[in-house]
Amino acid sequence: MGIRSSEHLTPGTIYSREQLKELFGISDATINTGVFRPHGHDSVWLFVTEDKTPDRTQYRDELIGDELHWEGQSAGRTDRLIVEHRINGLELLLFRRKRKYEHPNAGFRYEGTFEYICHAPGDASRKKPSRFVLRRLQL
Repeated sequence: MGIRSSEHLTPGTIYSREQLKELFGISDATINTGVFRPHGHDSVWLFVTEDKTPDRTQYRDELIGDELHWEGQSAGRTDRLIVEHRINGLELLLFRRKRKYEHPNAGFRYEGTFEYICHAPGDASRKKPSRFVLRRLQL
């Protein structure tokens, strides 16, 4: 059984990736992607920027109340991780920001834990990502 990252984070707090790396002793460069599973953790971290800079893939992501409407990665490699998170005993954590520099050090607001509700499968051959709906878990 691994670490549950949520036990060490406070919802509503702003965390930069650098702070998270320091807090959890992470050196893995994949923390800079949108979907990250820290080694030794039973957690999947989702990093969402709603208004992306022009040099980034323009995924359509939006938090509406307690529902996240989110596009997965174009190649679909992490889709299964999201869909099967409960079966595999993994928690989904959302780190969200409206714009890249909305918070100091390009930080994200930690929104808490979410659960998979449904998705429309994408098409990796056309680089069309899956569309997910996730819901915030109330503790």
